[in-house]
Amino acid sequence: MIQKLPFSYEGIDGDIRRLGGLLREVFTLAETCFSGKMAVLNIACGRADETGVLAASLEPARIGFYLGMDLRADAITEAARRWELPGGEIDFREGNAAMIGRIEGLPEFDLVFIRHQNYWHEPMVWEGILDEALATLKDGGHLVCTSYFDLEHELFVASMRTRGAEILANMRHAFSRDLPDAEGKSVDRWVAVFKK
Repeated sequence: MIQKLPFSYEGIDGDIRRLGGLLREVFTLAETCFSGKMAVLNIACGRADETGVLAASLEPARIGFYLGMDLRADAITEAARRWELPGGEIDFREGNAAMIGRIEGLPEFDLVFIRHQNYWHEPMVWEGILDEALATLKDGGHLVCTSYFDLEHELFVASMRTRGAEILANMRHAFSRDLPDAEGKSVDRWVAVFKK
């Protein structure tokens, strides 16, 4: 994965380095072993700041197809300008992840990644997104999410359990950066790994 543009905001580079360590740690805890060429779906990817560390955390596997989706056109434009995937296909699309099953020609995904899900803002919207995310996964595929808040993460995990997803790892990030806009909010505060 090649990063062609720097991150847009101060502090993002440190958050991304910490996220890379967190992902390696949680994948070890979950005893996940990725191999071969993978298809990865990044839901609500925004500017896709995490793309490089996500790819690195999957090694020795390689990403053969990467799709990032977000509702915000400006964020998708920036993501597409930032990342390149030599030897593979990378695509960023503006769109609603609750409709991903209607997109023709997509592979089954090995991994679905959701960073900073907003489950509690619109639970019914997220219920549709989670249904679609799990439907796009191969049998035995993994869904990984991070959360800003404790309660929001608990709600997300409970929702995944009701769908029969097996939780492989669930951990609080000891070094997440506190954010000043809400009490109890921090960057990648929680991470969980589920298996279909």
